[in-house]
Amino acid sequence: MATDTTTETKTVTGTVLVVDDEPSMREMLFIMLKREGYDVVLADCGKTAVEILRRRPIDLLISDIKMPDMSGVDVLRKAKELHRDIVAIMITAFKSTESAVEALRLGAHDYLDKPFDIEKLKAVVRNAFEQRRLRAYHIVGESPQIQRMQERISRVAPTNSTILITGESGTGKELVARAIHGQSKRSARPFIPLNCGALPEALLESELFGHEKGAFTSADSTKSGLVEAAERGTLFLDEISEMSPMMQVKLLRFLQERRFRRVGGTEEKDADVRVIAATNQELAKMVETNDFRRDLFYRVNVINIEVPPLKERQGDILLLAKHFVEKFNKQMGTELKGLSTNAERALETYAWPGNVRELENVIERAVALEDCDMVQSESLDLGDVPGQDRRSAQYATGDPSPEVGRTSEGPERLPESGFVLDQHVQNIEREYLAQALQQAGGVKVRAAGLLGMSFRSFRYYLKKYHLG
Repeated sequence: MATDTTTETKTVTGTVLVVDDEPSMREMLFIMLKREGYDVVLADCGKTAVEILRRRPIDLLISDIKMPDMSGVDVLRKAKELHRDIVAIMITAFKSTESAVEALRLGAHDYLDKPFDIEKLKAVVRNAFEQRRLRAYHIVGESPQIQRMQERISRVAPTNSTILITGESGTGKELVARAIHGQSKRSARPFIPLNCGALPEALLESELFGHEKGAFTSADSTKSGLVEAAERGTLFLDEISEMSPMMQVKLLRFLQERRFRRVGGTEEKDADVRVIAATNQELAKMVETNDFRRDLFYRVNVINIEVPPLKERQGDILLLAKHFVEKFNKQMGTELKGLSTNAERALETYAWPGNVRELENVIERAVALEDCDMVQSESLDLGDVPGQDRRSAQYATGDPSPEVGRTSEGPERLPESGFVLDQHVQNIEREYLAQALQQAGGVKVRAAGLLGMSFRSFRYYLKKYHLG
């Protein structure tokens, strides 16, 4: 029997699966965890637990060791196969060094003997969720460059210093910022991101500092800004180089005084926020050309963390690719085991100008746009992985043919102002999905067929682009 209940007294902070064949123990743990604010799922045996683990995401597993149908250690082993990041606490009335060692070897967070102290269990559960939260900001990679970067993150995270993250587009600068926040003393407070290049100057100021009612034509009510939303937390300013000169002045004043005024307001407000900025531009050169204020550069560049491009961390490409296969398997319900030898060779040979973001998109498309042959196989093959209309296969195989990946009409002309390639491709994908739905009269199976996609993949992309 499985019971699925969400607490009504506190904000849900995670989902816990409790597995125990004793009804009284299940009930006691259910009441305790519910009061602590967790979403609780109950299973009275190991087989039921595995069925639940197959159906839905679980953050924390609390399992008895000795059960009639299968042991808690076997449940943990299966849980780790289905949910790599799951945290587990094992409990037992039968002390066994062997089972304890095996549980810990499989990655159990803790091992408690019955009867246990409820307050101790609460503390263990809170600690387990904290460890899981910190691991969620794990940066995949074992290359020397990534190891050095992670060491630097660990050193600077506990401080309140302003940090500038630099690196090419698509390298994962926001992930680095989130990792810093997750390891900081402010981790329990909000992490608020803002893309400075995505908004015009007037809207950017309002978004950042808020505005008073009547401050401008559409200001129908008073609105607090992201600085206030990030109070005692972290404010992440992405693409800070795109700020206008006037906004640079206002940001400089805020960083100097940690005080601000809403647009149209007169009251000065204090702000306790840590600022992390990021850019894919060389700010030092922009300072020399008077495109970025020198004093603001010194204010944001207190500590610099440079994120290496993917081409400089070749050893991480396959690690990242396998990580993304697991990620999208979980999201799409596929069971692809990994990459074929040909696919690995293609990925390692390609130059990846779009960095980690491009690799993630390529793997997402390869998993989502699988065909019947691929579903039956256990891994992604060469033709499935490189993506981008097979342009990367050209690089991987050394094929010099200029026709690879081109349509008869060729690509659309690049505008003089340029565009963000990843966003542009996503816009095209979304438009074709919408057109297919319209052409198919809303019948999703037919629309999926028009795009040569499986129905499951089509549903995934509809959800991704909020199309229904």
